[in-house]
Amino acid sequence: MTTHLDHIVIAAPDLNELVSRFTELTGITPVEGGRHNTGSANALVPLSQPAGSYIELIGPDPEAEKLTEDNFALASTTATEPRVAAWCVRPDDLDGFAADKQVEEMSRQTPQGTTLKWRLIKPTPGVDYAPEPFAIDWQNSDHPSTVEEPLARVVKLTVQGAQLPGDLAEETAAVVEAREGEPYLELVLDTPMGEVNLKDI
Repeated sequence: MTTHLDHIVIAAPDLNELVSRFTELTGITPVEGGRHNTGSANALVPLSQPAGSYIELIGPDPEAEKLTEDNFALASTTATEPRVAAWCVRPDDLDGFAADKQVEEMSRQTPQGTTLKWRLIKPTPGVDYAPEPFAIDWQNSDHPSTVEEPLARVVKLTVQGAQLPGDLAEETAAVVEAREGEPYLELVLDTPMGEVNLKDI
């Protein structure tokens, strides 16, 4: 089984402010993604490397009554600043990757009115940084990395406080680095504004 980088999650308590800050730092305007059925909304930034990956900017949906789940600590009083919160991998066999973990069905509405559906092993809830990757199977849905031409690539994703899956695809393993320490994630991108470390977001 081969496991690919699917996306990297940057979470914040205000999605509009996060999108504006990301645009200012990178020179890239994220694409509106849509609304989740858990009370959050997102914006998307396709990446050229690793191929088929993207950044997900996520925050509470201002049109929803409340967050029904807090997987990215969006409602946490300790998570008041934007941060690289989690990362997601795409294994060839999600059920084989899952082992004893639960796989759930999820969906979101796109601005165009279509519904994307996927199967997911969810990230650790209630933490500000989730260095252990969660996993996804997009089934027959269009992949978010195809929403527009990518203008950025991953230089390095540093994962602190967790072991990496042993079956990472070559192009994913080339940019993901594990390190010991308290749970933390650090992302460096090559962008139209040059190399940008997203810890500065």
